[in-house]
Amino acid sequence: MKIKKYFVIIYVLVSNLFYAQEAEIVYKSIYFDVPDVKIDKDIKTKVSREINDMKYLLRYTKKQSFFEGLPHVPHDKFMAKMAIGVTQSHVEWYQYPNEKQSYHNKKIKDSIYRVKYEERMQKWDLHNEKKEIDGYVCYKATIDYTHPYTENQFIIEAWYTPEIPVPYGPVGYGGLPGLILQLKHSHVIYIAQEITLNPIGGIKPIKDLKPGRLIDADEKRKLQQKARKVTED
Repeated sequence: MKIKKYFVIIYVLVSNLFYAQEAEIVYKSIYFDVPDVKIDKDIKTKVSREINDMKYLLRYTKKQSFFEGLPHVPHDKFMAKMAIGVTQSHVEWYQYPNEKQSYHNKKIKDSIYRVKYEERMQKWDLHNEKKEIDGYVCYKATIDYTHPYTENQFIIEAWYTPEIPVPYGPVGYGGLPGLILQLKHSHVIYIAQEITLNPIGGIKPIKDLKPGRLIDADEKRKLQQKARKVTED
């Protein structure tokens, strides 16, 4: 009984040590076809080439995380802009585990907003399936998702590892009992490529989320639609 008690204490201490650490995770992205979604073959070829060359950086502390796209040399500037939109790396993502929400800033006309996403941190179904990614044992979690513009339905699939027990992941997804090492969202798979725990000298400081009125994704879309309308004189 004492051995079991000591094991639990050691496990909690180790878990807390991991949770308190800082880290930097580099992800790469891979384009994949979604069944029943038709895309022009030429556009698909060019956009997928951009997506397959893109990388991203997740930095985190105990209190927050910050996810951003890394610079890359585009093959085609217009297609690269499309790829940035598809990968959702046109904004910088913040996660605050105590709030169980993720955020990004959005400028609409002359105003800056803070856009919140609860569903990316809370609506997971956990599964018993597991696999190994880069030496870490990972478990599967999913979210049923309907695209707000096309109404296409997808299953968002995450593979998280309890061996790094922090609730973070790419493009604002998280809230799981471990770091997301692989995420499948729409036409993109994000895969952790480099994991640096407790980097020497610490991580680059995370800049603050800009202040602004707090809105959700639905209100953001309505504000964007309103901003696009042309008013007749």
